[in-house]
Order: sequence, then C-alpha cells, then structure tokens
Amino acid sequence: MTTNTPPVDLRQWIEQRQKSAKHDLATSSVSPLSVSDLLEISEDKNKSREALSLDNVTLEDRLRTGDGLRTNLAALYSARAAGVTADDIILTAGPSAAAFTLLSSILVAGDHVICQSPANNSFVQISRSLGVEVTYWKSTSANKWRLQANDVQSDIKDNTKAIILQSPCDPTGAIVPKPVLEELMDLAAEKGILIIADETFRPLFHSILPSHEDFSPSTINFGYKKVAVVGSITKAYSLPGINVGWIASRDQSIITACKQKKSFITPSISKLDETVATEAVSDWCIHALLARNIRLCQANLDLLEAFISEHSWACSWVKPLAGTTALLKFHKMGKPVNGEAFSNALLSQTGLLVVPAATYHGEAVDLRGYVSVAFGGSTVQFEAALAAWKQFMEESYDTVPVVAKSSNDQGQ
Repeated sequence: MTTNTPPVDLRQWIEQRQKSAKHDLATSSVSPLSVSDLLEISEDKNKSREALSLDNVTLEDRLRTGDGLRTNLAALYSARAAGVTADDIILTAGPSAAAFTLLSSILVAGDHVICQSPANNSFVQISRSLGVEVTYWKSTSANKWRLQANDVQSDIKDNTKAIILQSPCDPTGAIVPKPVLEELMDLAAEKGILIIADETFRPLFHSILPSHEDFSPSTINFGYKKVAVVGSITKAYSLPGINVGWIASRDQSIITACKQKKSFITPSISKLDETVATEAVSDWCIHALLARNIRLCQANLDLLEAFISEHSWACSWVKPLAGTTALLKFHKMGKPVNGEAFSNALLSQTGLLVVPAATYHGEAVDLRGYVSVAFGGSTVQFEAALAAWKQFMEESYDTVPVVAKSSNDQGQ
C-alpha cells in the first residue's frame, strides 16, 4: 500500500498537549539523567568529574569534532572481528538531523523505499519530502509485530533504493529478529539495495535475553556493507537534553555523501553536548547507565502488565521486548474505541498524556483503538499515571466512543 496522505506529526501532537499534562506517558526517552547522576554511576568518578567540569571545556569552533565520542560510539558496534571504527561515524545535532542528512544524501526524487510499519514515521515523512515513493513493510499484532522477510520481496521495484527498518521499534517495542535480518541481508545483497536501520532505542533490551534465537546484534554487524545505522543519545541513554545523533556505516561512499550534505546543515555539534555524551558512553559509565535503564523499564513494564491484566475486559497488548513504548488496544464489546477521543478524554479529565497510534502510525496498518504508551519515566511518576488511568477506567471509560464501522473493515 502506498499513500500520499501525510500523517499527523508525533512531535506536534505531543508539544500541543504537553503543557497541560500532569502525567506524561508520551515522551519516549528513559528518565533523564543529571550531570550529578552521571558522576554517581561512573565507575571512575575522578575521571568523570574532570571530564564533566565546565571549567575545563574550551568552547572552540571546529570543523572536525568528536574524536573521543566517535571512538566510544564505534565500540558499541564492534561485537565482531570486522568492527566499526571512528571514521565510520558521523555526528549530527540530534537524531532528526541524522535521519535527514542520511536520506537526503542517498535519495532523489523518483526513488522508491520500503519502510517498516508501524514505526516512527520520521523516515517516511523525510522520504516523501524528497519526492520519494514509499511502500510499507507491514507487521501486525496477530503476528506479535514480527516482520516477515518474504513480505519484502514482492515490493521491490527497479527503482527501490533502500529498505528502512526500526529495531527496537517505536511504538510496538518489537525487534527485527535475527533470522529475519539474515534473510533481508541476503535479499539486499542480491539486489544491491541499501539497508537503513533506525536504532535510536538500541541497546535497551529489557524482555529478551542475548541467548534467544531472535536476539540480534546491530544491523551494521551482519557483514553486508551497504548498511547505514542511525543512533541517538536521547532515548536509551537518558539524555534527551543532549542534542547528539549519529550515522554509522562501513560503506565509505555513504559516509562521504553524508559528510558533504552535513556541511550544509550543521557542520559541528555543540561542544557541551559532545562533552556530556562522550562521558555517558564511556567504558566507565555506559554499563551502569544501561543497567539502570533496563531495571527501570522492567519495573515499569511489570506495573503496566498488571494494569492491563486488571483491565483485560477493555484492553490488550503484545508485550514489548525492547525500547520504551508499547501499543495498547482498547475496545468496548469487541469494537475498537476512537483512539483520538480516548486520548483527549484522558488528558482533559486526568491530565494523562498518551498518543493515539492511528494519528501517526496508522496509514498502512489498522491501528484503530490503539494508543502508544511510553514507560521509561520514573517509577514513582509512572505509578501515579496508572492510578489516574485506573480511576478514569472506573468512572469515565463508558463515555469513550467506539470507531464507526467502515467499508475497510471487511477482511481486517
């Protein structure tokens, strides 16, 4: 299915409502760290204290920046012998800049891309703004949001330039399983197609073990060189106020093209952002940081699971494996509720902010009745949000309208 109707922008939806929210279950970053928090979790506090002292930070203007940060980031991908080096990484001013830099460097009007759905729609929006045709690679709740590699093959065209995936996925919390990625690499290699992976929520794996057959290394570590990965310090690493993203690829033609494009956008990142990000992903901070975030997500996920169990008469889900978001489906007597009306009622009556999934993920997949819930905040705040939601379910859920049946329902 290909469509030219633009979805509602997720960021706009949240920004328009966030000021009036008492309980924010829309923001997908893990509970933010302070500089003091970074110092507390550091396994080498003297080294961290020196690195994070603003007295030692020179605010120079540099064309080539972030050698230390790029070296630390490269270490995140070097799980195999043919590892990623600092020269394979480009830093950008945030994840959106990384996505735009990458896509605008390799795509031109008339190209065709295949995009995972449901998934965060920024790559779709950017592709369309460049005049690129988009076809969706769909997953469904019936299949636990698991993608199938054989679904891609029939969608490949002569002008297909890239296949775009997101793992872990926002909003489903699913991952692209290792066997699927292996099949996809073989298919891409046969056709010479670029694989783009949005890995901004990696490596936040809270509900799947590395020993599981579906658990996968980064997409960049499969041996196929025509792969580009986008990452960010804002989500899994609890630093939403630090505007650092990156592009990683072992294909130097992609890196060269992105460098040329980046020079017209943001030639360098903030030195202050770079300093904090470098320390966060240093060998003496990153392990404790990720352990803290995984524990936090696991605790909140247990609370969310109990809430869903208590309200099984009205909602269901596929438990997420990774990331910080989940899709919850609400119904009344088997009919999906109006997700937008439900979300607006929650906000106006309880101050609880969630996102109706159909407004920004529902173009290709039927997401009527679904809301996206972020569970990466502090446990105290998350408990308060669920308490408010529980009260709404008891007192006001009966007033939420269901979705009117449409001609598209047949065969759903």
